[in-house]
Amino acid sequence: MTGFDAGRVRVRLSLADGIVSAVDVACERPDVAAALRGRPADEVVTLVPLIYSLCGQAQGIAARLALAAARGEATAPHVDARVAAEALREHAWKLLVDWPKALGLAPDEALFVRVARTAPGTGGALAAELRAKPVFAGGGDALLAERIAARGAELLALLEGRPTPAGSVAATALEPGRGMADVMTARGGLRHEIALDGDRIASYAIEAPTDRLFRQDGPLPGLLLGLGKVMRSGIQGDGAAATAERLVMALDPCVPWELEIA
Repeated sequence: MTGFDAGRVRVRLSLADGIVSAVDVACERPDVAAALRGRPADEVVTLVPLIYSLCGQAQGIAARLALAAARGEATAPHVDARVAAEALREHAWKLLVDWPKALGLAPDEALFVRVARTAPGTGGALAAELRAKPVFAGGGDALLAERIAARGAELLALLEGRPTPAGSVAATALEPGRGMADVMTARGGLRHEIALDGDRIASYAIEAPTDRLFRQDGPLPGLLLGLGKVMRSGIQGDGAAATAERLVMALDPCVPWELEIA
């Protein structure tokens, strides 16, 4: 399983008279189910977080909880400190390093390191520093402002120990030999579903936030087409690319992505 490709997102824009007339979105993911089918179940749950290195903690916990549920052991909804800590780090990276760089703002890697080393519920003293960062005000970018505000609010809640969806986990035994786990990551809900054939995997399905957000019937085509209809003065060349890039950044795929202007 070494060198496993977690996939990529491809976005293709078509222009007509300077307006975005069509958007094709494809989330190309490998057939994980085929790769895992027939393997010993206990071996599989150790492989899953290696396949999905981003949010690996959430992926590994979802795998273990889904397997336990398939064996009849449900998990009541609760906050898992490991998933919450991973979500905290993911939010901090986007807000303090990744998005500032993309917006032409100064990243603060030193503050990121301090925040990333902080356990959820123990970082109230850092909240004032974070609120003072320009990116928390949207960085002057309207397309990213809503997503920045949402993830900033969740980061502050995690640091201050206030209730927030990130970090919550639960698992349900659907029927004998079949279980499902839900884990709330920084990007949204992650679901694993396992069916067993004895002690081996009969089927394995994973639905990550990226899979839902970057489908042809997902939110991105409507956002771009709607913007094109409003901006009748034209979205041309770099303008179309910049708009699409901001929207893809806002939805934040967990795999590499490519943009093509037709």
